[in-house]
Amino acid sequence: MNALTPMSEATAVLSDRPVLPDHPLFAGLTRSEAEIIAATLVPHVFKDEEIIRFDGTPDQLIGIVRSGAVAHDIRAGDKITTVGLHLAGDLLSHSGPRTASVMAVAVDRTEILGCTMQEFNALLARFPRLQLNYLDLVTAELQATRDWYTLLGRKTATERVATLILRLSRQPRAPEDPVIDLLLTRERIGSLLGIKMETVSRQIRAFAKAGVIALFSPTKIAVLDPTALVDATGDIWRENAAL
Repeated sequence: MNALTPMSEATAVLSDRPVLPDHPLFAGLTRSEAEIIAATLVPHVFKDEEIIRFDGTPDQLIGIVRSGAVAHDIRAGDKITTVGLHLAGDLLSHSGPRTASVMAVAVDRTEILGCTMQEFNALLARFPRLQLNYLDLVTAELQATRDWYTLLGRKTATERVATLILRLSRQPRAPEDPVIDLLLTRERIGSLLGIKMETVSRQIRAFAKAGVIALFSPTKIAVLDPTALVDATGDIWRENAAL
């Protein structure tokens, strides 16, 4: 388990990109307030499948996912069930599951800009605006999670896979780079979507055969027909049916 050890000074300097002022967590803060908060949040890097503390203890990591992803897994023996996913730009907080059976796990090389829960609580107490921003983000995340699972319960396997690909395709990346890294294995995608791994593979191959996506490797794709991908999610006809 990673003990919240920051990256080396040299690596930290390379990763010190000016992303904080643009994140909703910093909305409405003065420059001096943002700088104080930014000084507390430091980069933490986790290897693929490395466990991140997510147990509600004072030294639990809280922060912004900069790259990679964080999966929330329930592990019972050899069985792993993925019940949640944080992507780049998301706020990793202690608002989610806090039981010993749920673990936050890095997906691919993952960087989180954060601090301990104890340090973050001190910041919340010091800056009322940060507290409001944090509560807004947590509330939005809980609503998004409810919407996600409500939506999945109404979707076919094809629509579920299309919805996840669309969500991942909207993650930040270089404008000139059409390649999307799905990050997730077929097994983890299936667990997250509540379908079999074989079904995930079959649906992705079907999208590639139909020219909706280009498949470069098991996790590297490019969306060739964004309109067809959106149509495949099933959301359009549901919206029209509700009118």
